[in-house]
Amino acid sequence: AQRLGCFRKDIIIPGHTDHARSQQMLLHNRPTEERDILMTFHGRHPESHEVYQHCTVRGKIMEMGDRDGVDVGGFVDDYLERKGRSHFCLIPAGTSPWTNHLYESFFCGCIPVILSDEYEVAFQHFLEWPRFSIKWPEAAVGDQLYDFLHSFPQEQLRAMKAEVDRHACWFDYTSPGPACSPYLGALRALEERRRQMPAKWARFWNSGPALEGGGMITPRRTTRFHVFGNETFML
Repeated sequence: AQRLGCFRKDIIIPGHTDHARSQQMLLHNRPTEERDILMTFHGRHPESHEVYQHCTVRGKIMEMGDRDGVDVGGFVDDYLERKGRSHFCLIPAGTSPWTNHLYESFFCGCIPVILSDEYEVAFQHFLEWPRFSIKWPEAAVGDQLYDFLHSFPQEQLRAMKAEVDRHACWFDYTSPGPACSPYLGALRALEERRRQMPAKWARFWNSGPALEGGGMITPRRTTRFHVFGNETFML
């Protein structure tokens, strides 16, 4: 969501993953003990596509490719399987802060590591994102990130992975559970937005006493708006 002027959005909803793809990812969702890759990311990067030449964070990820347990690169046919074998899924910014890689990681049971400083995730008002994800500064991608992820004990990996699986229904548009779905999340977000709005919007303010003192009633708008050629209307 943008925070500049009138372009701020009311709520943030998760990206859609089609049912067939989500079911395929669930098939590759392995238990923590069977995962043999530390972190993974495959997609476009500065060396593979000219549009991504200035996407520095993806270039930094590619530079980690020679480290033990790191699986990164361009597109591969078995990427969904690799996600299911990885403890962490790297979620870097691309041509925008937003990417659906984040929400897909839940179906693979892969702990998302968000590497996009301006990414605003869905349902922050009621989901405890730090329980099942990591948001890491783009500028610190490299040795610090690798050492940090490599330091996670098996018990912590298992606990965070369980939280990823438990929260996947919030991003599953075919979720059968009425108590956990992106539709319910969107309704909660809208309700929260409604509570934050003023109880009543006035048409004018700080002008009533002066107008009333002069015996003037609330005037009609005098501006005429020009629309569709010579047609005008008065509000």
